Amino acid sequence: MPMETATPQLVARDLFQSFRMGARRIEVLRGISIEIARNEAVFLSGASGAGKTTLLYTLAGLERPESGTVEFEGRRLYDGSSAAEARLRNEKMGFVFQGYFLLPELTALENVLLPGMIGRRAATDAAEASLAAVGLGDRMHHLPAELSGGDDERSGHHFR
Repeated sequence: MPMETATPQLVARDLFQSFRMGARRIEVLRGISIEIARNEAVFLSGASGAGKTTLLYTLAGLERPESGTVEFEGRRLYDGSSAAEARLRNEKMGFVFQGYFLLPELTALENVLLPGMIGRRAATDAAEASLAAVGLGDRMHHLPAELSGGDDERSGHHFR
């Protein structure tokens, strides 16, 4: 009996994206297709300017491709309203950006709670557990400027 294959959680087909730099058109994504299963870990590497960030933004519903499709859990991105897509990102996706984009006037805990507050479901216990998991349990009430921007000697974590 053949084993049934699970439906991928994320499917991208034939993604194209380019940018203009003056009179030049630079093709960044050229027909990228990918399927990612639930709980699958994917490692993306490439030279600076190769399109890694553009691909991630496109897969996450942040940047509309010039052509091609992206589906997340069977739902096609870029077809609905921007409010519906923002809700999907808030409820189903998490991002860790290289430039961490923390609000400077909020504590680490408040910054982690913010997406849940927007969705009217702030979960302090989960936010505290998330901070503890990345070695910031003892600093959750610090402002971003008070957090390490480099290697933390005590935990060995790198925060930049």
